[in-house]
Amino acid sequence: MEKEKISCSQMFFTIVCYIQSFSLLTAFTFGIAGRDSWISITLGGIVAMLFLLLQLSVMKKYPGKSLFQINELAFGKWVGRIFSLLYLFYFFCLCFLNLRDMKDFVNFFVLPNTPSLIILVLFMMVCGWAVIKGLKVVVRYGAVFIIITLIAFILTTIFVWNRIDYHNLLPLLSVTPEKLLKSTNLDAVIPFGTIIFQMIVPQLEDKKHMSSCVLKGFLCGSLFLLAVVIRDTMVLGDLAQIPIFPSFSTLQLAGFTEIFQGTDVVYATVLITLEFFKISFLYYITIAGVAELLKLKSYKLSVLIIGVGIIICSYLVYSSVMEHITSAQTIVPILWLLFEFVLPALTLLKITFSKRRKKANQATTS
Repeated sequence: MEKEKISCSQMFFTIVCYIQSFSLLTAFTFGIAGRDSWISITLGGIVAMLFLLLQLSVMKKYPGKSLFQINELAFGKWVGRIFSLLYLFYFFCLCFLNLRDMKDFVNFFVLPNTPSLIILVLFMMVCGWAVIKGLKVVVRYGAVFIIITLIAFILTTIFVWNRIDYHNLLPLLSVTPEKLLKSTNLDAVIPFGTIIFQMIVPQLEDKKHMSSCVLKGFLCGSLFLLAVVIRDTMVLGDLAQIPIFPSFSTLQLAGFTEIFQGTDVVYATVLITLEFFKISFLYYITIAGVAELLKLKSYKLSVLIIGVGIIICSYLVYSSVMEHITSAQTIVPILWLLFEFVLPALTLLKITFSKRRKKANQATTS
């Protein structure tokens, strides 16, 4: 598979845009932590930063290598491939679950009478076109999407300014420690999951500044998501636990769309654009993983096959939106912890142990 080069700035914008896109899915957090969601987002960001530093430590042991290459170098061919298969399953799941989120949003607010399968197929066709064009096309417009999203966030905040009540952030720690811990775990692995970016490290032009651009991108994206959650909490208060898509409902409940018709459609378009960026990126990473694992020279056929699989899984995985939200609040955060923390930790331990044993053997020989 051809490896296109991207700049550090493109990597930075990709990470920011990827995290920004999760502003559509804050219902997962609000449903558990309520008005303390901004606290759980903050704590989740800190935990995820520790996970990211762990992953960067692994990357620094094998500079310029992808996640799958590091697995084979650290564990050997067969065990390494098992690890890579697990990660590939993770990327595939991320792709079809986020596609399901997009479908639910469009069905609820944009095209309620359109069959969901039509939405899935048409959206994946556009994403597939971007993936076939390559990584550069997928990430090229990240900066543009970020600017548009920031403008939309500023404007919508101005629109609902008269509904903002700072008292909605109080009292602090109104939920039980168990719920706060549960929400923190969710936030650390769902909006802030970063292991996926390890797949495109070999395609960075300037690998010397890889760590700084990844950390800066993570920090900027996290601050944006925190700002969205704080705004929605101040506007909605306890009502933030009710809507399926709180960020979008902020405008609707504030009554602004009744005065300026079409504003909700514009904002919905911005959110769908972010979802397009995220799903295209996840789709590309999944295809790249398949191509690397199977040593494929061309990946165009796999785009079609995997795309069909993503559509089918997205269509069948949940019977309702509430089932999806319940799963995201209970099962998924525990499972995703395996990929974001446990496997990288095992990899770092294996690399460290192997190097120490090698030094010990060399010392014994000499």
